[in-house]
Amino acid sequence: MKFRWPFSKKRNERWVGINLSSLTPSAVIYSNEGIVDAVTYDQEQGIDALALWLKQHVTHGISAVLVLDDDDYDLLLVEAPNVPDEELNAAIEFRIGDLLAQPIEETAIQTLRLPREAYRGRMSMAHVIACPDETIKKRVRWANKLHLAVEIITVPELSLLNVLAASSIDQGIALLELGPNHGCIRLYQNGALFLTRQVEMGIDVLDINSAIEETSFENASFEDGDHSDINLEEMNLSDFTSENSDSGDDFESSELQLEVAEDDWTSYKESYVGFSPKAQVNGQQLENLVLEVQRSLDYYESQLGMGQITQLWLMGGDTDLKDLVDAMQPLLTAHIEQPDIADKLAKKVGMEVPNDIIDINKSVTALGGALAYVTR
Repeated sequence: MKFRWPFSKKRNERWVGINLSSLTPSAVIYSNEGIVDAVTYDQEQGIDALALWLKQHVTHGISAVLVLDDDDYDLLLVEAPNVPDEELNAAIEFRIGDLLAQPIEETAIQTLRLPREAYRGRMSMAHVIACPDETIKKRVRWANKLHLAVEIITVPELSLLNVLAASSIDQGIALLELGPNHGCIRLYQNGALFLTRQVEMGIDVLDINSAIEETSFENASFEDGDHSDINLEEMNLSDFTSENSDSGDDFESSELQLEVAEDDWTSYKESYVGFSPKAQVNGQQLENLVLEVQRSLDYYESQLGMGQITQLWLMGGDTDLKDLVDAMQPLLTAHIEQPDIADKLAKKVGMEVPNDIIDINKSVTALGGALAYVTR
């Protein structure tokens, strides 16, 4: 699959991107003139509140892009067989059957090779998204009841890639997205997702804006740290799977877009320069979070051979993460910011955001889904 980079605008109609996340269900109505409307609900309000909003704000038959919930699909990293791209899906099926909770015959899969430069050309790897047919049917039935015309089904990893493309970001960048209890770090470059890792902590345990005493990190700096190399060839393939499932009318598996999740790293000890956080953030959890980020950046540079990540976007919906940005910045070489997505898109592509939409950051995944329709 080729990513379109940058976007080209093709239609004059309106369409809607819908994020089916159970934590932050959201929708963005979009047209060639820019964002028309947007909404995000919390976990307690749920998908039902989003469905009611869609009934009130979209016309029957509007084109829709559905962004699957994290629990809807499995993310796998497998060695890619030496076959033409058009035969890759079929070849991969024989390798992943034992890794799935349901029979491969009842699973829609989409396979994408990692770029050739990944892993310094030592091996050919592929990312696979595997989604139960029944989940796709359930999601499409839900959309049909709302009189939506499903055009594309995608995943959060690629939705965020669409936002980066619209923002003209093509150099290496890390996105660290934090929810209440956990997070995810994703590394992108030149229109492709190279790495995804789950972070087992979130905004709640970081105690952002809570008063704490100064905390110091001991010993040497990251640059001087003793980084343990990770030998991918020795990893068990099952280490790269994530357990998912849930919920679609028939929909072509070729419409699914994919990228990868990676997990279960060889742990190693880092050392630090002495540091007192500027911010009111839980010091121990901050230390753990920085370790997780640094591991990912090190892996990207040393194992994937992709060079240094120079910028990191810290994303937490409408939560103000300025304290966390200030606390992390002295410990990482990458420039860290909590981006104002609306401002970045306005400056790069002149995208209009209505004044009554206060914070598009909460709806960024749905926005990425809407942008997928622009490029299809």
